[in-house]
Amino acid sequence: MFEPLTHTFDLTKLLQGPYYCSGCAARVCERITAHRGVSASQCDLEGGTLSVTFDPSEISLKDLESLVQHAALEAEDRVSHSAYRVTGLD
Repeated sequence: MFEPLTHTFDLTKLLQGPYYCSGCAARVCERITAHRGVSASQCDLEGGTLSVTFDPSEISLKDLESLVQHAALEAEDRVSHSAYRVTGLD
């Protein structure tokens, strides 16, 4: 039996530019937590990190990294981010 491992991901690199928001980051965190082999996840939305504790006998680090990248792409595709320019407030 393997000891659980913890790996930390940089959400600001996974959700690039305008796609990094607390909503998208939370969706990535929720998706990862539900995956087989993942025993826990900790999402620091302000710090932009996702720490995942996983069982390496059930999911490899390479597969976990792929899963997190896929979850980030899905989060970006699900939401349309808009930017509005407001003048006269300065």
